[in-house]
Amino acid sequence: MEELLASQTKKVVNIFRGQQVEGEVVSKTKKEIILDLGAKSEGTIATREIPQTELKDLKVGSKLKAYVYMPENEHGQIVLSWQRQVSAGRLEAGKTHPRGGKSRGGKFIDWSNFREAQKQKSKLQGGVVEVNKGGLIVEVSGVRGFLPNSQVGFELLSKSGEGMDNLIGQDLEVVVIEVDQGNNKLIFSERGQVSEEVKEKLKKYKSDQKVSGKIVAILPFGLVVDVEGSEGLVFISDVSWEKMEDLSAQFTPGQELEVLVLGLDMELGRLNLSIKNLSEDPFVKAAEKYPVDEVVKGKVSEVTDKGVAVMLEDGIEGFLPAAKMNPDTEYEVEKSVTFLVDSVDSQKRRIILAPFVTSTAGLIYK
Repeated sequence: MEELLASQTKKVVNIFRGQQVEGEVVSKTKKEIILDLGAKSEGTIATREIPQTELKDLKVGSKLKAYVYMPENEHGQIVLSWQRQVSAGRLEAGKTHPRGGKSRGGKFIDWSNFREAQKQKSKLQGGVVEVNKGGLIVEVSGVRGFLPNSQVGFELLSKSGEGMDNLIGQDLEVVVIEVDQGNNKLIFSERGQVSEEVKEKLKKYKSDQKVSGKIVAILPFGLVVDVEGSEGLVFISDVSWEKMEDLSAQFTPGQELEVLVLGLDMELGRLNLSIKNLSEDPFVKAAEKYPVDEVVKGKVSEVTDKGVAVMLEDGIEGFLPAAKMNPDTEYEVEKSVTFLVDSVDSQKRRIILAPFVTSTAGLIYK
């Protein structure tokens, strides 16, 4: 009981960007160090950021101090940095840099330079220092910004080989598309750097044109495809009508395949391609089996505050909105429940359901 009370009264650790934290090493690999910070989430820091003098003696159980770079990433972890990145006002109480900058390792960021570069659409020299699910972390003049996958040019993508990690250390030119000084946020793009030669190559293709290509690289977010010397990208959402998690399980580098041209991206120098659009969406035909007011049975696959996800026959997804949930019915995962078809959502490719309820008078309603 004492241990339980102690755990309940334990102080919640608040994490903010730029904060110095100390944690215990619980995992050490070639790529990252995982720290127990005593917070709700673990901290992660790239191994390459830590000086070799510190790294060589670091082992599981060691204590390590670092700075918070991002309070939470897409995996729920606290991203740490060896260098400090905090507001000038946090370094010296009440004092700010005359240009309103942020400090990183004692060095102030002149945000006006990036705002001017955005205004003038100037090209800036940078290098890739990290990769994550959403894109690349690029460092320009000692300042780190984010380059989303959707803003990466094909020339850089073509160097990815078997994975995005191969891009770390690559030099590139970027333009600034967003500056948010208050949130210490800097967004880059590779748009607008395509040669006339590449543009001329792309012009011979048209939307809805069927072409053949060869897979150059398989990335977490799509397939990089060479189409007769022109570059193309099939985003993971355009690979299959069904949701895909791991493209490497179905595709291999060098594999030839047919694709459909969705459009030309002249600013990034690539073709936007699709595989799934070469065939009819199977949902359209399958949905014909589910007319409005049809009684159907399905197995509950997920229950959230938005509603209940249900797996119907033929792998069709059904959804019961929270507003329509019957308070007298227990919705549990793996439980089979009877519903009524309310409507068909072609855009989200699912059948909208309503409860199937019989009153004492034998009245069925939804």
